Formats: sequence, C-alpha cells, structure tokens
Amino acid sequence: MAAPTIAAEIKTIAGRLFERQEFKHYKTCQDEILSRLLADGTEKIKAATEADAIALSRATSRSARETKRHSRRLMLSLLCLSGALIAFIAGSLFLSIASNATLVKVLAGGSKENWVARDPNTLIFLSWAVTAICTVIILEEWLRGRATLRAILQPTKTAADVLERSLASSVQEALSAAINSELGPRGIIAFPTHAPRLVELDVAHFRQSRTTAYIKEFILEHEASAVGLAGTRGSGKSTVMRSLVADPEIDGPVIIVPSPVRYDAGEFIRILLGEVATAISQGHSRPTGGRLRGAVERISARRLLMLACFGILAGVLPDTSTSASMQTSSVSWLPSNSFGGLIANVTSIALLTLVMLILMGKVALRLDAEALPPDIRQARELLRELRWETEQGSTTKSTLKVRSFFETSGESSLKLKSRAMTRSELVSALRDLLRCFARHTKTTRMVICVDELDKINDPDHLVAIVNELKDLFHIQKVHFLVTVSTDALDSFEQRGLAGRDAFDSSFDTVVHTNWLTLDESLDVTNSRCTGFPPIVGMLCHAWSGGLARDLLRAARGAVELQRRTPDEPLSVDRIIRNLVFDDLEGAVRASMRGLPDCDEQLDGLWRLHQCLAAARRGDLTPDQAQEDISGMSLKEPALQALLAKARIGLSLLWIAGIATSLPVYWIEGGKASLHLRRKAEEHAAAIKVLGEPTPILELAVQTALGKLDRQYSK
Repeated sequence: MAAPTIAAEIKTIAGRLFERQEFKHYKTCQDEILSRLLADGTEKIKAATEADAIALSRATSRSARETKRHSRRLMLSLLCLSGALIAFIAGSLFLSIASNATLVKVLAGGSKENWVARDPNTLIFLSWAVTAICTVIILEEWLRGRATLRAILQPTKTAADVLERSLASSVQEALSAAINSELGPRGIIAFPTHAPRLVELDVAHFRQSRTTAYIKEFILEHEASAVGLAGTRGSGKSTVMRSLVADPEIDGPVIIVPSPVRYDAGEFIRILLGEVATAISQGHSRPTGGRLRGAVERISARRLLMLACFGILAGVLPDTSTSASMQTSSVSWLPSNSFGGLIANVTSIALLTLVMLILMGKVALRLDAEALPPDIRQARELLRELRWETEQGSTTKSTLKVRSFFETSGESSLKLKSRAMTRSELVSALRDLLRCFARHTKTTRMVICVDELDKINDPDHLVAIVNELKDLFHIQKVHFLVTVSTDALDSFEQRGLAGRDAFDSSFDTVVHTNWLTLDESLDVTNSRCTGFPPIVGMLCHAWSGGLARDLLRAARGAVELQRRTPDEPLSVDRIIRNLVFDDLEGAVRASMRGLPDCDEQLDGLWRLHQCLAAARRGDLTPDQAQEDISGMSLKEPALQALLAKARIGLSLLWIAGIATSLPVYWIEGGKASLHLRRKAEEHAAAIKVLGEPTPILELAVQTALGKLDRQYSK
C-alpha cells in the first residue's frame, strides 16, 4: 500500500473511533490527536499490517488468475449448451407446428406403419422434454459456475477482512498512544468506558494466583486430601474453586456446594449427597439417539398392549370388498387377495413389528442400565430415593361360595412407605457412594468444594458441619476443599470457642489466601478491561490493598465515572479523587449511623466528614487535609482504622497528582512507573493491615506517607 492510502484509511478509522463511546469524550481534542496519530503512528501501523497487506495482494492476484481461467471455461461450456438448446427448441417448434402428413413425410419417409405416423404426440412430448432437460442443464452449469467463482474469491474476501480487522486494531492502539502522548502532560490518558467483565466472573482470563497453584499442586500430588481455605471476605476463595472447575489437569468432576445460611442437622449432608450423586450419574455419557431413547422409555405396557391388539385386529378383520366374488361367497375371516386384504396384511405386520421393536428396545435399555458401572447405578438409586417418596402396597382378596345360597369374602391390604434417611444414614450413604466411585471410576479424582461457611452465624453450627464433613475425609480419589473466612475463625478464637481448633485439626493443610500482588492486580484489570491504563491499575491496587473484590469494585468505579462524564476526558488524579472520596464519605456516614447519639466520638467523625468534604471541593489541599486529620483521635479500633484509611487515601491523592507531572508516567516499565509501583505497593500494604494492632498499622501508614521522590524519574 502507498503511504497516502494508509493515511486515508487511518483518518477514516479514527473518525469512526471518535464516534464510539470509548473515545467520544476526546472529540474536543480530535484534530490535535489526529495530527499526533498521523505523525507518530503511520509507520507503526503500516509495519503492523504489512504482512496482512502482502497476503491480501497475493490472494487478489491468485484469485484474478483463477477467475479469468474459470470464466473462459464457463463461457465455452455455456456457448456449447446454448447452441444445443437452440437446436432443440427449433426442432420442438417444428414438431409442434408441422402437420401429421409433413411429419410422416419428413421423419417416416411417407410410411404410415412407422410409430411416428401412429403416435406423433409422443415424439413432440419427448422433444420438449429434452429441451427442458437441456435448459435445466444450462441453468445448473451457470449456478455451479457462480458458486465456483464465489469460492475462488473467498480467500481474497477473507484476506481483506483480516487486513481490515488488523488495521482497525492497530489504529485503535495507536490512537490510545496518541492520546497519551498529546494529553498525557495534562494528566489525561486514554481510558475505557466499557468494561462488562469487571465483575466477579471465572478466572479463565488472567494469570493463576499463587494460592490456586499451591492448592492444585497439593491435590495432584496426593491420592486423597482435605484442604481448608481461609481468607478475608472478598480475597478470592470462591475464585480458587472456580479455577479448579476450568482446569483440565484435574481430570475428574469438581463439585461446588454452597453452605446453607441456616444449619439444619442432616440437611447439609442431604444437599451434598444430592450434588455428588448428580455429578456421578452424569459421568456416564448417554448413547446417541437421546430422543428416541426417551420415547421408548415413556411407552408403557398398556400402550404396547393396545398396539398389539390393533395389529391382531387388522389381520383378522374380514375383507369388506364389494367385488362380485365377495358378494356371492360367505364372509371369510382370512384376508383375501384383494387390495383391501393386502392393506390389512401390511398394517397388521407393521404394527406387530413395531411392538416387537419397542419390546426389544426396552429390553436393550434395561440391559444397558444393568451394564452401567456400579457407582452410576448407586448414584441414580440414591437420587431417586432423595427426590421421591416410594410407597409399596399389596392387596389380597379371598372369596368362598357354596352353591347358590352361601357366599363369604375377605380382603386384606398392606402399604409400606419409605422413611427419610437420618443424618447418620445420609453420611453412611455418601461415604459408600464415594468409595464405590473410587473403586469403579475411570477418572483420576473428584474434588468436592464447600464454599461460604462464613454465612453460618452460630459458631456451634460451623463446628457441627466441619465434624459432619470430617467423617467423609480421606476416601481414595476424593479431595475436599472447604472455605471459611478468617474473620469467622478470629471471632471464634476471641470467644474462646473451638471453631479454629475444629477447622485446623480436621484438614491436612489450611491454606490462607494471599491478597493479590501488584502484577496480579494488573493482570486482572488488563484481562477484564481492554486498554485499562497501568497507572490507574496501580492506584486501584493501592486503594484496594490487593483484595480481589475491592480491586474490581475500584476499577469498575473508575470506568463508570468516565462513562458518566462523556463530554470531557478525565485526568488520572480526578478519577482517583472521586474514587477515594466516594469510599471514605460512605464509610464515615455508615460509622456515624452506627453510633448512639450520646457517643462523644460523633464529634470526631463529623470533623473528619467536614475535612473530607472540604478537600473534595478543593478548599483544602491533600497536604492540608492530612495535617487536620493527623490531630484527630478516636477510641474504637474500627474508627481508628477508618481514620488511618482516610490518611492513606489523602496520601494516594497526593501521589496521583504528583505522578501525572512525571515524564511518560503512562508507559509501563519506565523509571517513573517503577517508582510509582513502589509507592502503590506501600499504600496497598498499609490498607492490608487496617485491622491489625495500632503499632503495626501506624508503621505501615508512616511508610506509605513517605513523599514521592521527584528526582527518581530523571
């Protein structure tokens, strides 16, 4: 491609991009961004799309040669067939218009014994039939030629589509770089406004965490295991479980069972038994023809008997033909050789054959069910017992009659109704099913995940569930992964209860989920939101502390903020400012509502609220607000943590404001970016210890409040 063509394409694609919501708020600076794009990105775009452009050129030349060759061949074929069609049409018209005498004279040499003289209409019909066949052949040849031509041009169309997508992707990437280069010194960078995956989804889109890798390795290295997974709410415990479901190396079913909100003795084991039995029963692949199989299974014995009766009646009903022989003879109950008798015979044979086939199908299905592996048969029996209450009954009736003057009778009935299994029976049934699965399965293992035990408020109930599960641990090929929040374990320990002991002593290992590192947080934001700037990802990590749920919430809030202001692009410090102040003001209001009216700490919270509001309006700089907050004191540990978080947030605002003054801060891997990474990690470490004792928290806060070295990036 020539350079002017590339430039024109770039302008066209960039114009379409500026109409999209993601870039619409940059339209006020469109001309200068476009100039920067053409100056800096034309050669890069040309180099990125050069291979696709060469492929399109080769495909075009190849298609041109093949199209020319195919067109010549098709034209020659159509000319020959058209000549034949004209000849057939002329002959058919002659045969249709000419008189019989002319036809006899021309075609039969004047002989009236020739078949042409006897039946000229047949010849006319045959001539027009051949003409029609020739017309169909020409039409088919033309359609086949068109289809072949489309097939020849398809590689060119595919190559053109590939080049178009590659060019659009390269222009979009270069446009983001042009926005950063042109507006970056003003603190404005390219930022997305559409991020549908910034929610808690699966983990197929980003790198495996250290916790997931360790648990997976532990499961793969042992024949059976019981692993406890503890961590703060929102730290990604459920994500670890979902990653095992999507991992092909597990080689076996992975079952995730959420714990009940209210504990009922035996009910949780019943739910767990149902989930395990369902997973095992579905492990047997059904044969093909599932609809036919279901239809055969639904046909009852009564319907089969009705079909058989219809078949027999169709064969023995008299032939009601009104032929002369039938009228003079007596009625015969055997089918005659008439047409009606033939229909009766065919119907009878068809119905009886259908009945035999259905019977054979039912026998085959029964044999197939009996041929299932024992674990699948046992799982299906347990499912039937769990879902349905079975009732068996028998009735006996006896009658005694002596001639015609004495008669007596008696009747007795017996009904047996199954009772629900007790907790111990449920545990025993589940244990037997798992052992049967281990003996007969072809898979390597089964992983049973019990999630969200922290939903159970009563610690005694948590201990009861753990003890119920403990009876099922260490069955060969069966691995248990049970989660509970660290907050729940800490509360049990503080109350002097045995919750932590029961949890720790029941498992082979207890793994504590690690908060995301900075690199893992950037992986999350990049994989779930295309074009998410690294600088904003670092600051979101710093404000969330690496807690997965809070990281997604912060990143989603940043994207939504830009989407709500479509008329102007937002700077980095403005995005972080809104994010931090929204969280802090919400936390302060919630804390004030949670205190009684007479609490003396309300004054301190109100001062904190006023200070944050002034800083948000711009009446106070982050440094001034930091000085005001540093002189405040609150008594309760939760409020002290809130005060420390406010100090960290103000420091983060100062960092965001200073960061945008550093050269090329938006480029990942540069000196400025490396220094910002260190400060983001320090702020994340401070957020992570908000619940720790005051000396630990104060040390982390003081480390995070260290000033950013401007000279580092030079």
